[in-house]
Amino acid sequence: MSHRLVRRGLLGLFCGFLCLTTGVARAAKPEDVFKGKIFITKNRLPDRFPSSSAFISAVQSKKIDKVWPVEEKGPDHGIWKLEYIAFFAQPLDDNEIQLKFFDITGGERKFVASDPQYTTGKGMRVFGSNIEVAKPDFDVNKHYMMTMYSRGRAIATTTFWLRGKGASYSGKVEFSDEDTRKH
Repeated sequence: MSHRLVRRGLLGLFCGFLCLTTGVARAAKPEDVFKGKIFITKNRLPDRFPSSSAFISAVQSKKIDKVWPVEEKGPDHGIWKLEYIAFFAQPLDDNEIQLKFFDITGGERKFVASDPQYTTGKGMRVFGSNIEVAKPDFDVNKHYMMTMYSRGRAIATTTFWLRGKGASYSGKVEFSDEDTRKH
C-alpha cells in the first residue's frame, strides 16, 4: 500500500438500494445498467433513492472525469479526494477489494499505487466509498485509470484526469555573461 493514499472511508452506502419497492423491481437495476464500471462523483450520493431510475439518473448526472484538488500548495503538494461508486456484474465473494491506479497519460499503462478497501459483507453488487490521492505519486494534468480487483480479477474500472495549477513557468530565459561569451 502506498503511503500517498490517505484517509479512505467506507460509506456503507447503498444498502437501501436493495430495499426498493415491488413496482420498482421491474425497472432496470443500476447494478445491471452500470456493471463493471466505476463512477467518480463531485459529491457523495445519497444513501437511498426512491426508485432504480432515480438512482440511475443521479449517477449519470453527478459523474465527473476531471477531479480538482481539495488542497494545493505549490508544485510539490496536492491532494485530490475521489468520491466513487462501483457496480459489479456478479455479487462479491469477498470482503476485501483492491483499488489499483495506473497512469495512462502517455498511452502506456504504468502502475502508480494500490490500496485495499473493505466491504460491509459478501454478496454486494454496488460499493461506494472515497479515497484521497496525493503528490508525489499522483500529479496534475495526468490521466489515470482506477481499477477494482476481487481475488486478482478486475471487476470494475474508470478513467479520470487530475487537474490543478501545476508548475508555472515565466517563459523568460536569462543567460549569464559567461554563457553569452561562449556563444
